[in-house]
Formats: sequence, structure tokens, C-alpha cells
Amino acid sequence: MKIRSLRPATLWFPAFLAALAPFSASAQTDSALLSKVTFNLTNPGGKSLAMGGAFTAIADDATAALVNPAGLGLISSIEFAVSGKRADATLGLVTARATATGPLAAPYPATDTTNLDRDTRGSAVDFAGVVVPISRRFVAALTYAENLRFEGDAGAGGYQYLELRDNRTGDTARRDFLFQYREFGSVSLRNRLLGLSLAYRVSERVRVGGGVTLNRASFDLDGDAAGPHRITSRTYLSPTAEEILTTTMRVDGVSGTKLGYLVGIHVDLLPDGALTLGADYRSSPRNDGTLVIGRYIPTPLSAQTSRPFSFRVPRDAAAGLAAHPMPGLTIAAELQWVAYGDIFDRPLPVVSYVGLVGPFGFPLTDPVLADVSPARDAWIPRIGLEYVASAKGARLAFRVGYHREPAHGTTARLAARDGSGTPFPITEPPYSESVAAVFDGGRADDRFSGGLGVTVARSLSIDFGFDVGRASRQLAASLFYRF
Repeated sequence: MKIRSLRPATLWFPAFLAALAPFSASAQTDSALLSKVTFNLTNPGGKSLAMGGAFTAIADDATAALVNPAGLGLISSIEFAVSGKRADATLGLVTARATATGPLAAPYPATDTTNLDRDTRGSAVDFAGVVVPISRRFVAALTYAENLRFEGDAGAGGYQYLELRDNRTGDTARRDFLFQYREFGSVSLRNRLLGLSLAYRVSERVRVGGGVTLNRASFDLDGDAAGPHRITSRTYLSPTAEEILTTTMRVDGVSGTKLGYLVGIHVDLLPDGALTLGADYRSSPRNDGTLVIGRYIPTPLSAQTSRPFSFRVPRDAAAGLAAHPMPGLTIAAELQWVAYGDIFDRPLPVVSYVGLVGPFGFPLTDPVLADVSPARDAWIPRIGLEYVASAKGARLAFRVGYHREPAHGTTARLAARDGSGTPFPITEPPYSESVAAVFDGGRADDRFSGGLGVTVARSLSIDFGFDVGRASRQLAASLFYRF
């Protein structure tokens, strides 16, 4: 990027022209919808959901095949399982606005932000499996799961994420300029898998396990009734003239089945399972794709209209303890590490900005791309409690839990650079401040959970769980049958 060099004697003239006419909004930035990709990596099953996901050190049903495969060593009979989940999520979108008023040389005010939440709903069978003991020490499991499902829709009319107005006056002429950025279409990320897990009972108190998963991912940038997925910039060059630039986006080449794996350990630290340690590590494969942009191509991306990238379900690991301080009571706590920075392997800007700095606009800048940063890896604390009461051949379990989901959206910064490489913000209009406000990384969420479980004649178990927070609500129901 170059900064135009102007002689001091002539600086006032382009500055005066710049004050009278806005720059074209050279397309937009990366998908504002994608910047809000969220994952809640709570394990499958109503029991785990009800206990805040603190299940690694328990892992005593068929879902252990994907939670902590070592826990399969606790199962001594053939077990079938199926679990479904309904998720009602709120996509926390942000719109940044600023309106400049007053005399011609007055600066823009600070950017105001408005939450523009979009609700999404989805129901699916997220787990099914069978567990088979094959010897006194070995237990195997075959499973199906959907461990990633993100849906985001810009809504009817698109998602307007930036609006800057210039209503400053100069002499007798009133300025009425608009810089507006809007995204149209939807985003879908999904991953389904088939898994084969195996546990080995090293001793009565020590179990180890591992497994492989065959993963099939999909990533779509869909359009709406009016066209493909796109980002438009609408600029009012004057009260009677406007310019609309449209950049289209699509993803190609995401297909195929790839291999992942998981490992775990399950150890009774005290006799009779009074205190149990559990730990696991899960790794999903990288999925390759190509981002293709069309129609209006920003100058910095003129040779990058088709760019390869990869994405994945974040790797994670967890370690926890489960204690039984009194008959019927289980207290579980764990710490989970999630590599949220894994989701995408590189920034993929699709838009550039041009503007000025300072109320008189020095210096002018060539088109600038936003610097997009992935979410940081996170540590997630989880805690859960269960109390089981028995009566007339049935057991009734009451469960509660909590975990804190960290903010893990994308952040972006926009800055021009002078001849020495020193960055400075674009303030006329205030693109830099607005981009940072829209791509804010999301917000942390305190999540509370609970549920019930009933077991009849030791053969049939039904678990219900719920998980609620500011950003989403989840309901899960699981059925287990043992022979």
C-alpha cells in the first residue's frame, strides 16, 4: 500500500475537495456473519448437558465413545443409545453508526453500536451408538454424531453492519452523504462423523481408550432470493448521486471424508469409585476449501479472487474429577481447553476501505484491508452435580451444572500506514473505529443447566437436559437400552 505524497503548498486544495466529496466505499470487509461463528462444545447426551458438560471423569454411558473412550470400560453389557438436541441460538450481530454534524471541519463523533440479534433454531439427532463388550477387558463402540452445527442468516433485507452519515454544512451547501455496508445471505457450517472406539481395562481401577472418527464436513455461503451471498457498499456521493459496489462470495471444494482421533484415560483414585480422574484429547481433521469472490474485486485482492483455506472443528482436551462424598451424590468438575484459533487457518478479507485521517483528511490512503484475527484458545471451567434416589426398582436422578463459555468470535482492526510504516486510523469517515466495533470478538456467556434422568429395571434409561445462557438455549433427550 502506498500513501500519496503531496507538496505542502498544494495540500489545502485536495483537502478542500475531500471535504466536499466523500470517497467511494471500496466494497467491504470479511463476512460479518462468519465473525460470529460460535461453538458450545458440550458433550452429547442429556446427562452431560444437564451437568454442565462436566462428564469426562464420569463417562459411564454410550456417549463415552466420543467424550472419553476409556469410560467405555465401565460398561459390561450391550448398550444401544440415541440422543437428540434442539438448539435455539441468538446470533449477536452488531451495527456501528456515526453521524457527523455541525461545521464542515467538525470531526465525526464516537461510533455508536446497536445489537442486531438474529435467532436461529435447529433440531437433530446428534448422537447414536452401540456399545459391545468383546472380552473381559475390551469394550468397543460404534457411533454416529453431529458435533458441529452453525447456522447464521442475515435475514430479509440483509444485515446492515455499518452506517456512517455526513450531514456537516459548509457555506450555503448542506452535506448529506451516506456510507452503508450490508451483507446478504446465510452461512452454514456442519460436521458429521462415524466413530469406532475401544476401551481396555488395565486393572479394576484403570481404564484407557481411544478411537478414530470419519468426518464429513460442509461449509456453505448461501445467497437469498435476490442473488448469491454478497456484501454491498452503498455510497451517496451527493444528495442526488449514489454508487453501489457488490462483491459476491462462495465456497468451493469442501467435500470428502477425513480421519480424526481421540484418546482418554479413566482412573479410580479411591476404591469403589469414590474419586475418579478422567482426561481426554480430541482432534478433528482439517477440511480444505476455496473462497471465491466475484463482481467488484477490491484492488488489493485483484490477484486473489480464488483463495484456498482450511477449517476444522476445534481441537479440545479436558481433565476432571468426579467424587461421591455420600451415597447417591456425585460432584464433577473439569477444565476444558479448546483451540478456537483452529477454526480457520488464515484471514480471508474480501473488502478494502479508503478514507482520510483528521477533520481535513491528511494524508489520503490507497485501499486498505482489515487485519482479521482468530479467536484465542480458551480454558472453560465446568461443574456438575447429580443426586440419585431409588424407589421400587427405578432410579431418579436430579442434575444441575454450570460452565462459562468464553467469547470466541473474530476480531478485526483497520489501519493505514504512512511512509515509515507507522499505522494510523482512518477517521474520515471513521472506518477504523466502526470495523473494530462490528468485529468485536463476541461476548462471554454464563450458562446454567439442569435435568432429570430415570432408569427402570437397570435396562432402560431416559435423560433430559437443558442448557441456557444469554446467547442460546439447548434441550436434549437421550435414551439408553442395555441387554
